[in-house]
Amino acid sequence: MIDFRYHLVSLISVFIALAVGIVLGAGPLNEPIARGLSQSVQQLRQDRDTLNDQLKTAQVGIANRDAFIRQIEPDLVADQLGGRSVVLVTLPGFDADAVKPLTAAIAASGAKVTGRVDVQNAWVDPSDASAREKAVQALATGVGALAGSTATPSTPGSSSTPSPTRSGGSAGSSQVVAAQLLARALVTDELSASEKTDATSRALLDGLTRAGLIDVNGDTPTRATQAVILAPGVTQAVQGAAPSPSPSGTPDPTPSWVTLARVLDADSTGAAVVGPASSATAGGLVTAVRADAPLAAELSTVDTGGTPMGDVATVFALREQQLGKAGQYGFGDGAKAPLPATSGSG
Repeated sequence: MIDFRYHLVSLISVFIALAVGIVLGAGPLNEPIARGLSQSVQQLRQDRDTLNDQLKTAQVGIANRDAFIRQIEPDLVADQLGGRSVVLVTLPGFDADAVKPLTAAIAASGAKVTGRVDVQNAWVDPSDASAREKAVQALATGVGALAGSTATPSTPGSSSTPSPTRSGGSAGSSQVVAAQLLARALVTDELSASEKTDATSRALLDGLTRAGLIDVNGDTPTRATQAVILAPGVTQAVQGAAPSPSPSGTPDPTPSWVTLARVLDADSTGAAVVGPASSATAGGLVTAVRADAPLAAELSTVDTGGTPMGDVATVFALREQQLGKAGQYGFGDGAKAPLPATSGSG
Protein backbone atom coordinates (compact mmCIF):
# COMPACT_ATOMS: atom_id res chain seq x y z
CA MET A 1 0.00 0.00 0.00
CA ILE A 2 1.05 3.59 -0.58
CA ASP A 3 1.68 5.09 2.84
CA PHE A 4 1.05 8.58 4.13
CA ARG A 5 4.64 9.69 3.47
CA TYR A 6 4.18 9.16 -0.29
CA HIS A 7 1.13 11.41 -0.33
CA LEU A 8 2.95 14.01 1.73
CA VAL A 9 5.96 14.06 -0.61
CA SER A 10 3.70 14.34 -3.67
CA LEU A 11 1.76 17.21 -2.17
CA ILE A 12 4.95 19.03 -1.23
CA SER A 13 6.28 18.57 -4.80
CA VAL A 14 3.15 20.13 -6.25
CA PHE A 15 3.43 23.18 -4.00
CA ILE A 16 7.14 23.55 -4.77
CA ALA A 17 6.43 23.46 -8.54
CA LEU A 18 3.66 26.00 -8.14
CA ALA A 19 5.89 28.28 -6.09
CA VAL A 20 8.73 28.05 -8.63
CA GLY A 21 6.31 28.91 -11.44
CA ILE A 22 5.00 31.94 -9.57
CA VAL A 23 8.51 33.16 -8.78
CA LEU A 24 9.74 32.75 -12.37
CA GLY A 25 6.60 34.27 -13.85
CA ALA A 26 6.75 37.27 -11.57
CA GLY A 27 10.49 37.61 -11.84
CA PRO A 28 12.97 36.73 -14.63
CA LEU A 29 10.32 35.49 -17.13
CA ASN A 30 7.74 38.16 -16.46
CA GLU A 31 9.18 40.80 -18.76
CA PRO A 32 9.93 38.53 -21.78
CA ILE A 33 6.45 36.97 -21.61
CA ALA A 34 4.71 40.32 -21.27
CA ARG A 35 6.82 41.80 -24.05
CA GLY A 36 6.04 38.88 -26.38
CA LEU A 37 2.31 39.09 -25.73
CA SER A 38 2.31 42.84 -26.23
CA GLN A 39 4.16 42.53 -29.55
CA SER A 40 1.75 39.84 -30.74
CA VAL A 41 -1.28 41.97 -29.90
CA GLN A 42 0.26 44.98 -31.59
CA GLN A 43 1.02 42.97 -34.73
CA LEU A 44 -2.54 41.65 -34.82
CA ARG A 45 -3.86 45.21 -34.57
CA GLN A 46 -1.62 46.33 -37.41
CA ASP A 47 -2.74 43.38 -39.57
CA ARG A 48 -6.37 44.20 -38.81
CA ASP A 49 -5.93 47.83 -39.77
CA THR A 50 -4.10 46.87 -42.96
CA LEU A 51 -6.85 44.47 -43.97
CA ASN A 52 -9.53 47.08 -43.19
CA ASP A 53 -7.71 49.59 -45.39
CA GLN A 54 -7.45 47.04 -48.20
CA LEU A 55 -11.15 46.22 -47.87
CA LYS A 56 -12.16 49.87 -48.02
CA THR A 57 -9.94 50.41 -51.06
CA ALA A 58 -11.48 47.39 -52.81
CA GLN A 59 -15.01 48.54 -51.98
CA VAL A 60 -14.33 52.02 -53.35
CA GLY A 61 -12.80 50.49 -56.47
CA ILE A 62 -15.83 48.24 -57.03
CA ALA A 63 -18.22 51.15 -56.54
CA ASN A 64 -16.29 53.30 -59.02
CA ARG A 65 -16.09 50.42 -61.50
CA ASP A 66 -19.84 49.86 -61.31
CA ALA A 67 -20.51 53.59 -61.69
CA PHE A 68 -18.27 53.69 -64.75
CA ILE A 69 -19.95 50.69 -66.37
CA ARG A 70 -23.39 52.09 -65.61
CA GLN A 71 -22.42 55.37 -67.26
CA ILE A 72 -21.23 53.79 -70.50
CA GLU A 73 -23.84 51.00 -70.46
CA PRO A 74 -26.24 52.65 -72.94
CA ASP A 75 -23.48 52.87 -75.55
CA LEU A 76 -22.31 49.31 -74.84
CA VAL A 77 -25.72 47.72 -75.35
CA ALA A 78 -27.19 50.10 -77.95
CA ASP A 79 -29.02 48.27 -80.78
CA GLN A 80 -28.01 44.83 -79.51
CA LEU A 81 -31.63 43.67 -79.17
CA GLY A 82 -33.38 46.11 -81.46
CA GLY A 83 -36.88 45.04 -82.53
CA ARG A 84 -37.10 42.16 -80.03
CA SER A 85 -39.03 41.69 -76.80
CA VAL A 86 -38.07 40.16 -73.45
CA VAL A 87 -40.12 38.92 -70.49
CA LEU A 88 -38.67 38.67 -66.98
CA VAL A 89 -39.48 35.57 -64.94
CA THR A 90 -38.36 35.73 -61.32
CA LEU A 91 -37.97 32.76 -58.98
CA PRO A 92 -38.64 32.76 -55.21
CA GLY A 93 -35.84 34.41 -53.28
CA PHE A 94 -34.53 36.54 -56.13
CA ASP A 95 -33.08 39.99 -55.45
CA ALA A 96 -35.85 42.46 -56.28
CA ASP A 97 -33.31 45.29 -56.50
CA ALA A 98 -31.80 43.64 -59.58
CA VAL A 99 -34.93 44.04 -61.71
CA LYS A 100 -34.99 47.79 -62.33
CA PRO A 101 -31.41 48.24 -63.63
CA LEU A 102 -31.69 45.11 -65.77
CA THR A 103 -34.93 46.42 -67.26
CA ALA A 104 -33.18 49.71 -68.06
CA ALA A 105 -30.30 47.89 -69.76
CA ILE A 106 -32.68 45.83 -71.92
CA ALA A 107 -34.61 48.96 -72.86
CA ALA A 108 -31.34 50.71 -73.79
CA SER A 109 -30.53 47.78 -76.09
CA GLY A 110 -33.61 48.56 -78.18
CA ALA A 111 -35.79 45.71 -76.93
CA LYS A 112 -39.09 45.97 -75.09
CA VAL A 113 -39.61 44.40 -71.68
CA THR A 114 -43.13 43.02 -72.05
CA GLY A 115 -43.64 42.41 -68.35
CA ARG A 116 -42.61 40.49 -65.28
CA VAL A 117 -43.99 37.33 -63.71
CA ASP A 118 -42.97 36.21 -60.22
CA VAL A 119 -43.10 32.43 -59.75
CA GLN A 120 -44.36 31.53 -56.27
CA ASN A 121 -43.25 28.90 -53.75
CA ALA A 122 -46.44 26.93 -54.46
CA TRP A 123 -44.82 25.91 -57.75
CA VAL A 124 -42.48 23.55 -55.83
CA ASP A 125 -43.99 23.25 -52.34
CA PRO A 126 -44.70 19.54 -51.64
CA SER A 127 -47.66 20.48 -49.43
CA ASP A 128 -49.33 22.06 -52.47
CA ALA A 129 -48.74 19.08 -54.77
CA SER A 130 -52.33 17.84 -54.88
CA ALA A 131 -53.90 21.25 -55.43
CA ARG A 132 -51.21 22.11 -57.98
CA GLU A 133 -51.84 18.89 -59.90
CA LYS A 134 -55.59 19.48 -60.10
CA ALA A 135 -55.29 23.13 -61.06
CA VAL A 136 -52.67 22.54 -63.74
CA GLN A 137 -54.44 19.58 -65.32
CA ALA A 138 -57.77 21.41 -65.34
CA LEU A 139 -56.19 24.50 -66.86
CA ALA A 140 -54.35 22.52 -69.53
CA THR A 141 -57.46 20.55 -70.43
CA GLY A 142 -59.75 23.57 -70.49
CA VAL A 143 -57.52 25.82 -72.55
CA GLY A 144 -55.71 23.24 -74.68
CA ALA A 145 -52.62 25.42 -74.61
CA LEU A 146 -49.94 22.81 -75.21
CA ALA A 147 -50.64 22.33 -78.89
CA GLY A 148 -47.97 24.84 -79.84
CA SER A 149 -45.32 23.78 -77.34
CA THR A 150 -42.06 22.52 -78.87
CA ALA A 151 -40.29 21.75 -75.62
CA THR A 152 -39.58 18.22 -74.46
CA PRO A 153 -38.32 18.68 -70.91
CA SER A 154 -37.31 15.69 -68.89
CA THR A 155 -38.26 14.94 -65.30
CA PRO A 156 -36.90 12.36 -62.91
CA GLY A 157 -38.07 8.98 -64.04
CA SER A 158 -39.63 10.29 -67.24
CA SER A 159 -38.18 10.84 -70.69
CA SER A 160 -41.18 12.36 -72.37
CA THR A 161 -43.53 15.28 -71.97
CA PRO A 162 -46.61 14.25 -69.97
CA SER A 163 -50.04 14.58 -71.46
CA PRO A 164 -52.02 17.51 -70.03
CA THR A 165 -55.20 15.46 -70.01
CA ARG A 166 -53.78 12.40 -68.30
CA SER A 167 -55.35 11.85 -64.91
CA GLY A 168 -53.18 11.36 -61.85
CA GLY A 169 -49.51 11.87 -62.61
CA SER A 170 -46.76 12.99 -60.32
CA ALA A 171 -46.13 16.38 -58.80
CA GLY A 172 -43.04 16.56 -61.01
CA SER A 173 -45.10 16.07 -64.15
CA SER A 174 -47.54 18.77 -63.05
CA GLN A 175 -44.59 21.17 -62.82
CA VAL A 176 -43.58 20.26 -66.37
CA VAL A 177 -47.10 20.94 -67.62
CA ALA A 178 -47.22 24.18 -65.61
CA ALA A 179 -43.93 25.22 -67.24
CA GLN A 180 -45.39 24.56 -70.68
CA LEU A 181 -48.52 26.52 -69.84
CA LEU A 182 -46.51 29.49 -68.58
CA ALA A 183 -44.26 29.38 -71.63
CA ARG A 184 -47.29 29.39 -73.93
CA ALA A 185 -48.59 32.47 -72.14
CA LEU A 186 -45.32 34.41 -72.07
CA VAL A 187 -43.13 33.59 -75.07
CA THR A 188 -43.17 32.74 -78.73
CA ASP A 189 -40.57 31.86 -81.33
CA GLU A 190 -42.50 33.73 -84.03
CA LEU A 191 -41.62 37.40 -84.35
CA SER A 192 -45.02 38.15 -85.88
CA ALA A 193 -46.76 36.83 -82.77
CA SER A 194 -44.69 38.78 -80.27
CA GLU A 195 -45.95 41.68 -78.16
CA LYS A 196 -49.49 40.35 -78.42
CA THR A 197 -51.72 38.83 -75.77
CA ASP A 198 -54.35 36.46 -77.13
CA ALA A 199 -57.26 34.93 -75.25
CA THR A 200 -55.26 31.79 -74.51
CA SER A 201 -52.41 33.74 -72.93
CA ARG A 202 -54.75 35.74 -70.73
CA ALA A 203 -56.64 32.62 -69.64
CA LEU A 204 -53.40 30.84 -68.76
CA LEU A 205 -51.99 33.73 -66.77
CA ASP A 206 -55.27 34.19 -64.93
CA GLY A 207 -55.52 30.47 -64.18
CA LEU A 208 -51.93 30.12 -62.96
CA THR A 209 -52.40 33.22 -60.79
CA ARG A 210 -55.60 31.88 -59.24
CA ALA A 211 -53.79 28.60 -58.51
CA GLY A 212 -51.18 30.58 -56.57
CA LEU A 213 -48.35 29.46 -58.85
CA ILE A 214 -47.42 32.88 -60.22
CA ASP A 215 -47.99 36.56 -59.57
CA VAL A 216 -48.14 39.02 -62.46
CA ASN A 217 -46.13 42.05 -61.38
CA GLY A 218 -47.68 45.11 -62.99
CA ASP A 219 -49.56 44.98 -66.27
CA THR A 220 -50.34 41.66 -67.94
CA PRO A 221 -47.32 40.77 -70.11
CA THR A 222 -47.63 40.44 -73.86
CA ARG A 223 -45.84 37.51 -75.48
CA ALA A 224 -42.10 38.04 -75.87
CA THR A 225 -39.52 36.46 -78.13
CA GLN A 226 -37.00 35.94 -75.31
CA ALA A 227 -36.99 35.33 -71.58
CA VAL A 228 -34.69 36.12 -68.67
CA ILE A 229 -35.04 33.85 -65.64
CA LEU A 230 -33.86 35.66 -62.50
CA ALA A 231 -32.49 33.11 -60.03
CA PRO A 232 -31.96 33.49 -56.27
CA GLY A 233 -28.62 33.22 -54.54
CA VAL A 234 -27.47 30.40 -52.28
CA THR A 235 -27.42 31.23 -48.57
CA GLN A 236 -24.24 29.35 -47.67
CA ALA A 237 -22.23 29.47 -50.86
CA VAL A 238 -18.93 27.63 -51.12
CA GLN A 239 -17.22 27.70 -54.51
CA GLY A 240 -16.63 24.21 -55.87
CA ALA A 241 -18.26 22.44 -52.90
CA ALA A 242 -20.38 19.37 -53.42
CA PRO A 243 -24.11 19.79 -52.79
CA SER A 244 -25.24 18.72 -49.34
CA PRO A 245 -28.72 17.51 -48.33
CA SER A 246 -31.07 20.09 -46.87
CA PRO A 247 -31.07 19.78 -43.07
CA SER A 248 -34.84 20.21 -43.06
CA GLY A 249 -35.37 17.42 -45.56
CA THR A 250 -37.18 19.79 -47.93
CA PRO A 251 -36.97 18.59 -51.55
CA ASP A 252 -34.55 20.52 -53.73
CA PRO A 253 -36.54 22.88 -56.01
CA THR A 254 -33.64 23.31 -58.45
CA PRO A 255 -34.74 20.53 -60.88
CA SER A 256 -38.12 22.27 -61.22
CA TRP A 257 -36.43 25.58 -61.98
CA VAL A 258 -34.19 23.87 -64.53
CA THR A 259 -37.29 22.43 -66.23
CA LEU A 260 -38.97 25.85 -66.32
CA ALA A 261 -35.87 27.49 -67.82
CA ARG A 262 -35.57 24.67 -70.37
CA VAL A 263 -39.16 25.10 -71.55
CA LEU A 264 -38.97 28.90 -71.74
CA ASP A 265 -35.81 28.61 -73.82
CA ALA A 266 -37.24 25.98 -76.16
CA ASP A 267 -40.50 27.85 -76.80
CA SER A 268 -38.82 31.21 -77.49
CA THR A 269 -35.96 32.45 -79.62
CA GLY A 270 -33.65 32.13 -76.63
CA ALA A 271 -33.35 32.60 -72.88
CA ALA A 272 -30.80 33.30 -70.18
CA VAL A 273 -30.65 32.34 -66.50
CA VAL A 274 -29.23 35.22 -64.48
CA GLY A 275 -28.23 35.06 -60.83
CA PRO A 276 -25.76 36.48 -58.28
CA ALA A 277 -22.33 34.96 -57.76
CA SER A 278 -23.64 32.44 -55.24
CA SER A 279 -26.03 30.97 -57.83
CA ALA A 280 -22.92 29.49 -59.47
CA THR A 281 -22.05 27.53 -56.32
CA ALA A 282 -23.34 24.24 -54.95
CA GLY A 283 -27.14 24.20 -54.93
CA GLY A 284 -27.50 27.18 -57.28
CA LEU A 285 -29.59 27.22 -60.45
CA VAL A 286 -26.72 28.53 -62.58
CA THR A 287 -24.58 25.60 -61.42
CA ALA A 288 -27.37 23.14 -62.26
CA VAL A 289 -27.74 24.50 -65.80
CA ARG A 290 -24.00 24.44 -66.42
CA ALA A 291 -23.76 20.86 -65.14
CA ASP A 292 -26.25 19.72 -67.79
CA ALA A 293 -24.10 19.75 -70.92
CA PRO A 294 -26.93 19.44 -73.51
CA LEU A 295 -28.89 22.19 -71.78
CA ALA A 296 -25.83 24.44 -71.38
CA ALA A 297 -25.34 24.16 -75.15
CA GLU A 298 -28.77 25.78 -75.63
CA LEU A 299 -29.40 27.98 -72.57
CA SER A 300 -27.11 30.84 -71.52
CA THR A 301 -26.20 31.71 -67.92
CA VAL A 302 -24.81 34.81 -66.22
CA ASP A 303 -23.50 34.63 -62.63
CA THR A 304 -22.89 38.37 -62.17
CA GLY A 305 -26.55 39.26 -61.85
CA GLY A 306 -27.38 42.34 -59.82
CA THR A 307 -24.30 44.24 -61.07
CA PRO A 308 -23.86 46.61 -64.03
CA MET A 309 -21.51 44.10 -65.64
CA GLY A 310 -24.14 41.40 -65.21
CA ASP A 311 -26.77 43.56 -66.90
CA VAL A 312 -24.48 44.16 -69.89
CA ALA A 313 -23.59 40.46 -70.01
CA THR A 314 -27.29 39.54 -70.02
CA VAL A 315 -27.99 41.77 -73.02
CA PHE A 316 -25.05 40.31 -74.93
CA ALA A 317 -26.12 36.78 -73.97
CA LEU A 318 -29.64 37.41 -75.32
CA ARG A 319 -28.13 38.74 -78.56
CA GLU A 320 -26.01 35.60 -78.78
CA GLN A 321 -29.14 33.50 -78.27
CA GLN A 322 -30.79 35.25 -81.23
CA LEU A 323 -27.87 34.09 -83.34
CA GLY A 324 -28.44 30.48 -82.29
CA LYS A 325 -25.58 30.32 -79.80
CA ALA A 326 -25.28 29.94 -76.04
CA GLY A 327 -22.61 30.65 -73.44
CA GLN A 328 -21.83 30.65 -69.73
CA TYR A 329 -20.59 33.98 -68.40
CA GLY A 330 -19.23 35.45 -65.17
CA PHE A 331 -16.57 34.29 -62.74
CA GLY A 332 -18.07 31.20 -61.10
CA ASP A 333 -17.38 27.54 -61.83
CA GLY A 334 -18.28 26.68 -65.40
CA ALA A 335 -18.11 30.25 -66.71
CA LYS A 336 -16.27 30.48 -70.03
CA ALA A 337 -15.68 34.25 -69.98
CA PRO A 338 -16.66 37.31 -67.94
CA LEU A 339 -18.70 38.67 -70.86
CA PRO A 340 -19.92 37.41 -74.23
CA ALA A 341 -18.16 38.85 -77.22
CA THR A 342 -19.93 42.00 -78.42
CA SER A 343 -22.12 41.37 -81.42
CA GLY A 344 -22.72 43.43 -84.47
CA SER A 345 -25.99 43.41 -86.28
CA GLY A 346 -27.14 40.01 -87.44
